[in-house]
Amino acid sequence: MAFSQHSPRPATSSGPGLSRRSVLAGVGAGAAALALSACGGNDGGTGATGGGGLSQWYHQYGEDGVQEAVEQWAADYEGADVTVAWTLGDYASKLSSRLLSGSGVDVFENNQIDPASARKGLYADLTDLMDPVKSQFSEVALKPVTIDGKIWGVPMITDPQLLWYRPSLLEAAGVAVPTTFEELMQAGIALTRGDQKGLFVGNDGGAGVFSQAVPVVAGVGVLNADSTQVTFNTPEVAAGFAALQQAYQAGAMLVGSPTDWTDPTSFNAGLAAITWQGMWALPAMVEAFGDDLGVMAIPPVGGSTTSAVMVSQWNEQVAAKASDLEAAKALVKAQWIDDETFQKEFAVGFGFHVPPRTAVAAETTELQEGLAKQVVDLTDQWGFTAGPFWAPAMGTALTDAVTRIVSDGADPATELAAAQQAAQQTLDSLTS
Repeated sequence: MAFSQHSPRPATSSGPGLSRRSVLAGVGAGAAALALSACGGNDGGTGATGGGGLSQWYHQYGEDGVQEAVEQWAADYEGADVTVAWTLGDYASKLSSRLLSGSGVDVFENNQIDPASARKGLYADLTDLMDPVKSQFSEVALKPVTIDGKIWGVPMITDPQLLWYRPSLLEAAGVAVPTTFEELMQAGIALTRGDQKGLFVGNDGGAGVFSQAVPVVAGVGVLNADSTQVTFNTPEVAAGFAALQQAYQAGAMLVGSPTDWTDPTSFNAGLAAITWQGMWALPAMVEAFGDDLGVMAIPPVGGSTTSAVMVSQWNEQVAAKASDLEAAKALVKAQWIDDETFQKEFAVGFGFHVPPRTAVAAETTELQEGLAKQVVDLTDQWGFTAGPFWAPAMGTALTDAVTRIVSDGADPATELAAAQQAAQQTLDSLTS
């Protein structure tokens, strides 16, 4: 999934894609957003091991069958006694507390590897596990787990996020598949009619999902190559957000939906012609529309030649203070490097995701045809992640600025300048 700068336009799809039968075979009905599904409830993760065994932490997945599968894998594993901690509620804060206390968690999944935690010695260095297989992982999969030249996690699943559309609605309105971001915004305006909006890019009008994407498709991204400088304050990025502002002010955006973009329900109900969505929702969208579904990367802003597929992922890590460090590392190797059958099942047996190892993805039958293959190919070409130095506070500064641009009509250049200054201060604190 190396991020290419050279294709003049995104690939698109208006063909048949997957049939209902082929896309649903073996993947189940769950289509919850895996990357965002650490959801509410009581604290279900005790982390207690007892008897010298290992505790393996998971957040609460939305897809049926995941808990049973990971518990069965743990029961079958012969290298150690493994207790699965299925953690309800605020997974991130509970995990952080256990890592800081140095007890109750040995192996854990994480979707936000933190440079400060790595440097404080909370994570075990997994470079020795990953070095022999590093070439099997894409650049975009390795970026979130790499800090200071060391690898702190094994990528588990990749979640591409991009644009989906109804070809029949575009054809009926005489709208071509957009090849630039500005054309995408104009298409959203032209496709808005009656109860149907042109675009559903989140209930905030696109501020969240496009805040990182627009700098990428403007050709500059949010950070420079070595993650030492914030880069999004440019006239080209401002022009992209101005186009987003125009579409919002023209009423082209679906906002106030009962479900946000991570759930395909509103799109499946015909409330928008184009939506931002993760690959996890592909089975549900195919079930709703059959052949009337297309997919495209986020197209370039203006004269840029860069498209984007935004990528999130979960990674398996080991606590530096694990009760048995070598046994914990051996478990991670067995599950997420050696056991390719389990990796395929975890990716497509419950929800719909991409195995981060390129060879495993190539051998996953459900990803070899139609829309699923097109998403994989687009991600190989245009996949992007900002990496571990794009801290939450930096994302908040940019998203808040874009919110003011979109919904309040604020000046893009002014907002971006202020957001870049705030983000750079945060970045400096991480890299100094």
